[in-house]
Amino acid sequence: MKKVDQIETSTVSRRRFVRVGLLTTAAVAIANSPLMGPLLETARAATPDLLHDTYNSLLAFIVPGPDAYSQAQGATSPTLGGVDANVAEMLIGTLDLSVPFLPQFSATVATILNNLAQLVNPSANSPFESRFANLKYVEKVAVLQIMDSTDSLKTLGGVLPLLVAALCYSDAGTFDAATRSLTGRPVGWTISNYSGVSDGRDEFQGYFENKRSAGAATGERDHA
Repeated sequence: MKKVDQIETSTVSRRRFVRVGLLTTAAVAIANSPLMGPLLETARAATPDLLHDTYNSLLAFIVPGPDAYSQAQGATSPTLGGVDANVAEMLIGTLDLSVPFLPQFSATVATILNNLAQLVNPSANSPFESRFANLKYVEKVAVLQIMDSTDSLKTLGGVLPLLVAALCYSDAGTFDAATRSLTGRPVGWTISNYSGVSDGRDEFQGYFENKRSAGAATGERDHA
């Protein structure tokens, strides 16, 4: 019994692993980089509008929709996308709370994305305040490729799309913590055609090919 308790207590959910484990590893690599000084200076000057533009455009990059950020990158979808999932604030908060030893980590990450966007396309300067938000889709891909090929940024480049996708397909944007209930249908449910929590599904009732026993695997059948 004691052994089972230890296993249950040591179990780490995938969400916590991404949020704490991988983000912490990414933050440590960045903090030990020679780039950290200049990054912090720029990050301190980041405005809320700059942050929201950057992260909304990242949401649109991972899960395109009909929103203005998706339209600006030239990759859209008629169905609702990451921006419509209403998780930008959640993404910013997750980055900040997961790395307490590096204040305003969300601003640091946004600065990295915008600095790399400047390298990829220096002339991309409208219509948003964020340079990353003004990139075309293939140019955003180039930003991620640079991160993947840079030692101090490759962990961040790997975990960031994973975190964004997880939030886009979660119920975070519609979950009311006070009532512990959903305020609407999560965008991720619509995109994935998930019909919501259920005690059972009609399509899973009955048995495949009228099989009633394990022996049916060898060709035997027990028809009702």
